[in-house]
Amino acid sequence: MSDTEVLTMYGASDDLVEFEGAISEEFQAYDAWAGLLTAPNGETLIVRAEFGKDGSDSAWTLAVENTSTLAQWPVQFAVRPDHINNDDDDRDPAIRITVPTGTTITELSR
Repeated sequence: MSDTEVLTMYGASDDLVEFEGAISEEFQAYDAWAGLLTAPNGETLIVRAEFGKDGSDSAWTLAVENTSTLAQWPVQFAVRPDHINNDDDDRDPAIRITVPTGTTITELSR
Protein backbone atom coordinates (compact mmCIF):
# COMPACT_ATOMS: atom_id res chain seq x y z
CA MET A 1 0.00 0.00 0.00
CA SER A 2 1.37 3.39 -0.86
CA ASP A 3 -0.55 6.23 0.83
CA THR A 4 -2.32 4.89 3.90
CA GLU A 5 -3.88 6.18 7.10
CA VAL A 6 -4.99 4.52 10.32
CA LEU A 7 -8.72 4.28 11.00
CA THR A 8 -9.88 3.56 14.56
CA MET A 9 -13.39 2.22 15.19
CA TYR A 10 -15.03 1.78 18.61
CA GLY A 11 -18.35 1.81 20.40
CA ALA A 12 -19.30 4.77 22.59
CA SER A 13 -21.97 4.89 25.25
CA ASP A 14 -24.44 2.13 24.38
CA ASP A 15 -25.70 3.42 21.05
CA LEU A 16 -22.89 4.96 18.94
CA VAL A 17 -20.18 3.60 16.68
CA GLU A 18 -17.37 6.12 16.22
CA PHE A 19 -14.56 6.39 13.67
CA GLU A 20 -11.39 8.46 14.15
CA GLY A 21 -8.30 9.05 12.05
CA ALA A 22 -8.67 8.37 8.34
CA ILE A 23 -12.44 8.91 8.72
CA SER A 24 -14.14 11.09 11.32
CA GLU A 25 -17.74 9.90 11.61
CA GLU A 26 -20.28 8.46 14.04
CA PHE A 27 -23.38 6.33 13.53
CA GLN A 28 -26.35 5.42 15.72
CA ALA A 29 -26.10 1.76 16.70
CA TYR A 30 -29.11 0.74 18.77
CA ASP A 31 -28.74 -2.90 17.71
CA ALA A 32 -26.19 -4.72 15.59
CA TRP A 33 -24.55 -2.27 13.18
CA ALA A 34 -22.57 -2.83 9.96
CA GLY A 35 -20.66 -0.54 7.65
CA LEU A 36 -18.78 -0.91 4.37
CA LEU A 37 -15.30 0.56 4.04
CA THR A 38 -14.50 1.35 0.39
CA ALA A 39 -11.06 2.35 -0.88
CA PRO A 40 -10.57 4.53 -3.98
CA ASN A 41 -9.39 1.43 -5.91
CA GLY A 42 -12.66 -0.41 -5.13
CA GLU A 43 -11.37 -2.73 -2.39
CA THR A 44 -13.91 -3.14 0.43
CA LEU A 45 -14.16 -4.48 3.96
CA ILE A 46 -17.18 -4.83 6.25
CA VAL A 47 -16.98 -3.68 9.88
CA ARG A 48 -19.53 -4.62 12.53
CA ALA A 49 -20.35 -3.44 16.05
CA GLU A 50 -22.88 -4.57 18.63
CA PHE A 51 -23.47 -3.45 22.21
CA GLY A 52 -24.46 -6.12 24.74
CA LYS A 53 -24.19 -9.04 22.33
CA ASP A 54 -25.53 -12.28 23.83
CA GLY A 55 -22.71 -14.58 24.88
CA SER A 56 -20.03 -11.87 24.90
CA ASP A 57 -18.16 -10.84 28.04
CA SER A 58 -17.42 -7.40 26.57
CA ALA A 59 -19.82 -4.46 26.47
CA TRP A 60 -19.00 -3.91 22.79
CA THR A 61 -18.33 -6.66 20.24
CA LEU A 62 -16.44 -5.48 17.16
CA ALA A 63 -15.69 -7.47 14.01
CA VAL A 64 -14.15 -7.25 10.56
CA GLU A 65 -15.55 -9.27 7.65
CA ASN A 66 -14.16 -9.91 4.19
CA THR A 67 -15.92 -9.12 0.92
CA SER A 68 -15.28 -10.47 -2.57
CA THR A 69 -12.49 -7.91 -3.13
CA LEU A 70 -10.32 -9.37 -0.32
CA ALA A 71 -8.78 -6.11 0.85
CA GLN A 72 -5.40 -6.87 2.40
CA TRP A 73 -5.38 -4.10 4.98
CA PRO A 74 -3.59 -4.56 8.32
CA VAL A 75 -6.10 -4.95 11.17
CA GLN A 76 -5.32 -4.70 14.88
CA PHE A 77 -7.57 -5.07 17.92
CA ALA A 78 -6.74 -2.47 20.57
CA VAL A 79 -8.20 -0.51 23.47
CA ARG A 80 -10.52 2.40 22.74
CA PRO A 81 -8.24 5.48 22.59
CA ASP A 82 -9.82 7.34 25.51
CA HIS A 83 -9.85 4.18 27.69
CA ILE A 84 -6.13 3.30 27.49
CA ASN A 85 -5.41 4.45 31.06
CA ASN A 86 -8.57 2.95 32.57
CA ASP A 87 -8.64 -0.15 34.76
CA ASP A 88 -8.90 -3.45 32.89
CA ASP A 89 -12.61 -3.73 33.81
CA ASP A 90 -13.36 -0.40 32.09
CA ARG A 91 -11.49 -0.74 28.79
CA ASP A 92 -13.70 -0.97 25.72
CA PRO A 93 -12.24 -2.52 22.56
CA ALA A 94 -11.31 -0.75 19.35
CA ILE A 95 -10.25 -1.90 15.90
CA ARG A 96 -7.39 -0.13 14.10
CA ILE A 97 -7.30 -0.64 10.33
CA THR A 98 -4.62 0.74 8.03
CA VAL A 99 -6.67 1.89 5.03
CA PRO A 100 -5.77 3.55 1.72
CA THR A 101 -6.04 7.35 1.83
CA GLY A 102 -9.49 8.38 0.59
CA THR A 103 -11.31 5.35 2.02
CA THR A 104 -14.97 6.02 2.86
CA ILE A 105 -17.55 4.40 5.15
CA THR A 106 -21.16 3.62 4.19
CA GLU A 107 -23.72 2.40 6.71
CA LEU A 108 -25.16 -0.99 5.74
CA SER A 109 -27.51 -1.58 8.67
CA ARG A 110 -28.58 -0.38 12.07
